Amino acid sequence: MFLLGYFEDGTPVMGLPGCVMYAGATVFDLMLPKIAADVPVTRADIAALGEGGLCLGCAECHYVS
Repeated sequence: MFLLGYFEDGTPVMGLPGCVMYAGATVFDLMLPKIAADVPVTRADIAALGEGGLCLGCAECHYVS
């Protein structure tokens, strides 16, 4: 689950699941650099990340590749 919204002044607000505190790589790791760089994130951007499936706990994570 991931929530991204913007206030009227353009300030981003993210809602993140509890797993972001425990998992090695999450949607937060993908979104934060864009949001910090003030790059607008659209619905299409988020939908493009949706490959499906579950983390396999690989020794070397390939999630963001």
